[in-house]
Amino acid sequence: MASPKSSSVLAISSMVLVMVPMMLMVFGPDPVSGSHLTIWSGPGCNNRAVRYSNCGCSSIAENGGYEFAYTGQTAAVYNQPSCMGVAHTRFNSNARSCDPVGWKSIHIQC
Repeated sequence: MASPKSSSVLAISSMVLVMVPMMLMVFGPDPVSGSHLTIWSGPGCNNRAVRYSNCGCSSIAENGGYEFAYTGQTAAVYNQPSCMGVAHTRFNSNARSCDPVGWKSIHIQC
């Protein structure tokens, strides 16, 4: 018959074996990054690049070329600030262009 002390140790060990993987799933790094838009300051796809990946609406300051990496979250870009008006372009797949853009904001649907 197991002693009360060994039963306690076994119960705590079992709980640790269950809790640690669960905590890693909740608090660990996201194995897949979300969709994102990279825009260069230009001209074209040159010079400083900024990546936009936050869910919801973000302001865009650059106007060079762009690359959209689609990983499941769609996005729309607007020629107006604050994602106002009609979307100029909608992304639901990978896209890239080194032509200049006039976008002022992006909304990533998460």
